[in-house]
Parts: sequence; C-alpha cells; structure tokens
Amino acid sequence: MRGPSGTDAGRAIDWNDIDAVLFDFDGTLVHLNIDFAQMRAAVEAILPLYGLSAEGKDSLYTLELVDDSVRLLTDRAGADMAEAFRRQAEEAITAVELGAARSAVVHPRAVSLLSELQRRGIKVAIVTRNCRAAVEQILARTALPHDVLVTRDDVEAVKPDPQHLLAALRQLGAEPQRALMVGDHPLDVRAGRAVGVRTVAVLTGYSPLERFTAENPDLILGQVGELHQHLKPA
Repeated sequence: MRGPSGTDAGRAIDWNDIDAVLFDFDGTLVHLNIDFAQMRAAVEAILPLYGLSAEGKDSLYTLELVDDSVRLLTDRAGADMAEAFRRQAEEAITAVELGAARSAVVHPRAVSLLSELQRRGIKVAIVTRNCRAAVEQILARTALPHDVLVTRDDVEAVKPDPQHLLAALRQLGAEPQRALMVGDHPLDVRAGRAVGVRTVAVLTGYSPLERFTAENPDLILGQVGELHQHLKPA
C-alpha cells in the first residue's frame, strides 16, 4: 500500500482501538528551524570551564551530552558543580530554541487534524524534547489543540527514554496499546515501540525515509496532515 505522497503507508491503523495520539512537536507539527550545530557548539564551549571535553562523544545528542557531563561532574566534583554546569548548559540551549521559536511555522492542516481528533473523542498530547518556554511562545501565536503538553522541563528523562511517553499517557489516562505516537525522527518511533504504542513517521523533519527503515513504524507519511486521510469517515 502506498501513502498519499508516494511513501510506504505500512500497516493499517484500526481507529476503533485508538484513544490517544501523541505528537512530537518540532518537525512534526511545526517547522522550527533550530540551529542544532550552534546549540552543540554552545554546550561544547562550556565543557572546558568545568574540566570536561566532548571528545569521543559525537554519537550523543546535545541533551544527552549534557546529561553525561552532569553524571561525570557529580562523581568528580559533587552535585553543586554538576548543577551549575547543567544550568549554564540549559541556558545556552534554551536561548537557541527561543530564537528559533520566533520564526516557527505550523505545518499545513496540523490544526485541523488535532481539532478533528479531539472532536472524535481522541485525546491529544504534544511530547517534545524542546523547552516549555519555546513551545508556549509558538502556541501563543498559533494554538494547536491538545489535552496535554509534556516538554523536557516536565520529565527527568526525555525520549527516546520511554518515561517521556509514559508520562504523557498517564496524564491522558490512556493505555499504551490504545495509543499512537507520531513523529519526524527515528527516536520518536523507537520510543513509541518501547512503550507499546503504534507509530507513525512523518518526513517533514530532518530524517529521510531511509532512516526509518530499521525502526519499522506502522505508517509513514509525507507530512502530518496526511493522517486525515487515514481516519475513518465520522
């Protein structure tokens, strides 16, 4: 079966079994042109101030690099030094996110999709590794209907750690087997599979189709609005 944009549509979703849909934010619902290279460079510039280095840690995302550095500092210099580093690193990351938020644009049909899901009694969560301030800045300009917003500021571990999605499901009062995760990055699909929800990959972010192959999502779409076409007629 082929998707409406020529993508592999994967397995059909039985909407009778879906009570909740969890959406990634950046790249999935909005185009948020975050300069991840700038963000990484800002954090790496802070590391030497605390006797740390990013050498050999290219495989870590920036947030995971911060967490790894906090663990090292806690062991070497104590919790106070580790917390000082975390605050400085998070300020640098947040500054980049807030700058990008000023020019963020909501993807076509995202608002109508979320509204339609809620109209059908399906709960909606936004689950994002972004900071709450940046997300709320965007939502103040263009409201995206949702029941729950879970940012990195709200949890101890962010996706792909399953605790991030589980926190959203708890707030929604939804069971994983009756939920769907929609995201533009393989880690969204990975996190969804880890908690037992069905998964949809969209190709509007930084990840091409090939990067999703190993993750085996239930559905692959060109952009989030195409999910409309997979809903049963109301």
